[in-house]
Amino acid sequence: MNHAPRAPFAPVGWSIALHALLAALLFFGLNLPDREPDMVILPIDAVVVDDALLQAAGQRRREDDRASVAREAEQAERRREQEERLQQAEQEKRAEEEARLHAERQAKSEAAAEAKLKAAADAKLKSVTDAKLKADKAAEAKAAADKKRSTQEARERDAREAELRSRLADEETRTGAGYQSLKASWVRAIQAHVEQRWYEPPGLAQGLSCTIKVTQIPGGEVVGTRFGSCNGNAAVRQSIETAVRNASPLPPPPEAALFEREVELVFTPREARSR
Repeated sequence: MNHAPRAPFAPVGWSIALHALLAALLFFGLNLPDREPDMVILPIDAVVVDDALLQAAGQRRREDDRASVAREAEQAERRREQEERLQQAEQEKRAEEEARLHAERQAKSEAAAEAKLKAAADAKLKSVTDAKLKADKAAEAKAAADKKRSTQEARERDAREAELRSRLADEETRTGAGYQSLKASWVRAIQAHVEQRWYEPPGLAQGLSCTIKVTQIPGGEVVGTRFGSCNGNAAVRQSIETAVRNASPLPPPPEAALFEREVELVFTPREARSR
């Protein structure tokens, strides 16, 4: 009775079957009993491997490999084309960006040039306007200064004339006998006021004569002294200066017009004054 041929195992299947068989033999060999068991004859289902089938399988593998290589090459080509398209798109994008930037720079340059021309025109107009305003202000300032100078000159002229009239009146008054008498009386009062506070040093010579000029301010306060001709020694000078300082404030004049900042006093020994 003929049986239908079975499909051959693939080489991988045969390899697995052989390894399984070897493992079984090793297992049963390691666990053999002490006495030899009865031999059991098992049926073996064998498959005959045809060389033509193996070659066909190898051919199919090679074809699969060539197909895989072709697919990879095709995929690589598609990737290259895609990269080229991306690069081209990037280049076009950069070109568009550069064109846009160039257009912006051109527009800015034109706007700057126009603004510069406008600024120059505005500056020229402002310069002309400022020059006119400056000239007008200068003319106004000159007119005001001339008017102020004329007013000031008139005031100064009036003041000088008034001062001259006052001096003439004072001179007439000072040269009058009554004025001179009152002034002499005031100086004698100052002399007596200071002499009351002068403590003469012992051993004064009969011919002693010291002139001292006393500087005062309104109110009679003494603010300075300086000696004129004086034949006295240092002790005499110190005693006279101390007397003047102690006599401050000096007696006021009988009339305010008689006041003078500097008064000249002459000191001689008391015995010489009593003669």
